[in-house]
Amino acid sequence: MFASLGVNTVQDLLDFFPFRIDDFSRVQRLRNLEPGEKVTIAGKVISVAVIPSIRGRALRVGVSDGTGICYLVWYNMPYLSKQFYRGQQLVASGKVEWRRHSWEMAHPRWEETAQLSPRDLIVPVYHTTAGLNSSTIARIVREALSSYAHLIDECIPAAITRRQGLLSQKQAYIGIHCPSSAEMWEKARRTLAFREVLLLQFALLLMKSQIETVKPAAPYTRFDLPQAFLDALPFRLTNAQERTIHEIRDDLCSGRTMNRLLQGDVGSGKTVVAVWSLLAAVANGYQGALLAPTEVLARQHLQTVGEFARDMARVGFLSGSQSANDKRMTLRQLAEGSIDILVGTHAMLEPDVDWARLGMVVTDEQHRFGVRQRLRLSYDSDAPHMLVMSATPIPRSLAITLFGDLDLSVIDELPHGRKLVRTQVIEERLRHLAYERVRQELAMGNQAYVVCPLIREGKSGRRSAQEVFEELKTGYLRGARIGLAHGDMPRDKLAEQMQDFVEGKTQVLVATTVIEVGVDVKNATCMVIEGAESFGLATLHQLRGRVGRGEKQSYCFMISSGESGESAARLKALEKLHDGFSVAELDLLERGPGQFFGLKQHGVSEINIQDLGVTEDILYAARHEAKPLVEAFEQGDRPPLQLSPLLSKVNARFGNLLMHARSR
Repeated sequence: MFASLGVNTVQDLLDFFPFRIDDFSRVQRLRNLEPGEKVTIAGKVISVAVIPSIRGRALRVGVSDGTGICYLVWYNMPYLSKQFYRGQQLVASGKVEWRRHSWEMAHPRWEETAQLSPRDLIVPVYHTTAGLNSSTIARIVREALSSYAHLIDECIPAAITRRQGLLSQKQAYIGIHCPSSAEMWEKARRTLAFREVLLLQFALLLMKSQIETVKPAAPYTRFDLPQAFLDALPFRLTNAQERTIHEIRDDLCSGRTMNRLLQGDVGSGKTVVAVWSLLAAVANGYQGALLAPTEVLARQHLQTVGEFARDMARVGFLSGSQSANDKRMTLRQLAEGSIDILVGTHAMLEPDVDWARLGMVVTDEQHRFGVRQRLRLSYDSDAPHMLVMSATPIPRSLAITLFGDLDLSVIDELPHGRKLVRTQVIEERLRHLAYERVRQELAMGNQAYVVCPLIREGKSGRRSAQEVFEELKTGYLRGARIGLAHGDMPRDKLAEQMQDFVEGKTQVLVATTVIEVGVDVKNATCMVIEGAESFGLATLHQLRGRVGRGEKQSYCFMISSGESGESAARLKALEKLHDGFSVAELDLLERGPGQFFGLKQHGVSEINIQDLGVTEDILYAARHEAKPLVEAFEQGDRPPLQLSPLLSKVNARFGNLLMHARSR
């Protein structure tokens, strides 16, 4: 069961951090409540009832502490009534409101006080899976800590720990899993978050230093081929595309190895810039590689590059699903130099792939590849130029910190004539209106996406992809050709579902966020996002970018449960905001930078660093501390003794690839 959570070793278990705590240590008397307050209350259950409500059926549990009564309310979850009984002592946390002439707390967090000792009033809450609830995970983690805490290494130099006011690593692990107070939990989180970011910054800055100083590239001098490509385009470039190409050309002429991040909204024209870069390599006698995270996306790139580079370059393809004969032929041609540009998946990272003269690597959607994988291409070849493309909008100040080894280019304009996606936030009770628009679009020969936050039905009350798929087949979209795509599918089945949608064999694709990094289906003009409040604004914007890829007017409907006025207002911002970087700035203000790590963009670790609550001050402090560490490492033949524990962690995380350049 733990394996489904990514926990396979004791270290994995200790690194499986709680994403929040329930603090039942500060109890508010019911007579002192104020509307809109987030409080903890304690008392005795005096009533348990399931009653009709405008949202279906509501469970109301009356709790009294002798000074008043507050009703704990759950909508459409009558099965929870079995967990309560009259006379039961409990504590509950949540926001209180004055409704129906009484205090109410909707969907609170709660614990039975008879099961809590005073030291257990700070309750860690973990991500769960079938058969493993949070309390079971907490118990197992505590047992592991009692047995193995003495083996936890101190990997952060002591001087940094003192300067930054951090806990020791052992204290941090105890403080995050067994907190004695909310303050202790926050300090433990900050310590562990700082450690993770410091490891990343040290690795990235070290990689940048090594590549630039040890492996210089020969300057590019010929650009006739990429210029001919631009001259043949049936449209004119945006100013942002021209600026980005100029920045890349300066890199290629400089005599140093380019490591550049190219950011731009979905549909902003990054592929044109990528093809220009690949053709620049070909013009100067090198080969180019375009690496995509999925076979569906790789094949789409193959088609695009093939059309753009027709008669200009010999284009090949490599993926894990190819037949043995096709793969052998491609590898032979690649080694001989008779393939100029290779488009493919992770298969081109395998040890048996030999290049005649690799000069340019373009990776699409960097957050699907770790630092380790990018390094593999870089160190196994003669310092190819690296262009990393990402459609995930990250504020510039944050991107500079997260991608410490990369220079930054931004395409902040959409192509001329591109229509904005009309976006509307819809309450749950008006959900049918979204599907009426879907039916209209299907009648016009168009296609639609339906995105859900869950794969299968859970206890959260949110609709799952499987549930919506079944519902649409027999309800709103009866008779339509509907596909289903989610991350639990076998890889070949998922690829088949995606390809069927690309080819128009299915009209509607019900999916989870697996389509966030998807394919270019110009015929898709409508998207419905169920449980939209479950997603961050940047993710919603990324999803919305799957439609509106052609010239037709497109629509995006974000369905909100309406339970929280705050979440509805947050979603409403997307009705007016269409620039990904503005959306990202708003997301950064609201939720902090941790959610950008949640995309696992950098191969940081198996730890979900988003759950550690990374803040901007941690990012900048870690980067500040990492710079002198890299300088100390680069001086002399042996790294300073105090860096040994940190280097061990870095090597374990990123592999010895980081050390290759030092020995070249």
